[in-house]
Amino acid sequence: MKLRLWLLTVFLGLCLWGCATKPGPNLASKASLIKPNQTNKMEVTQFLGPPVQIFVFPDGREEWYYYYRVKNFWEDIPLANRYKGEDYTEILKIVIYKDQVVDCYYYTVEKPKKR
Repeated sequence: MKLRLWLLTVFLGLCLWGCATKPGPNLASKASLIKPNQTNKMEVTQFLGPPVQIFVFPDGREEWYYYYRVKNFWEDIPLANRYKGEDYTEILKIVIYKDQVVDCYYYTVEKPKKR
């Protein structure tokens, strides 16, 4: 009987561990590594990897975007998905001109709530 209880406890623990959310890239802390007028394009790529989006403007200015979605844990579970857990997107926008970072913006956008 004790063996069954122990096996059930281990099994449930492994199931919960497998369902746990995985930590993301934490763009806020990585944004602190980017120093305007000190960090260059190569350093940004070393810190963050390639950007998700790049916009290049006629004046030579580039905007690099990094995104990470913090997902509501309950989102994929029927009936429980109405739980109001964390659900937002982190955005890191880096403005580069002539191989030099001139500005860095970090902000979050919340997912619209269902009514």
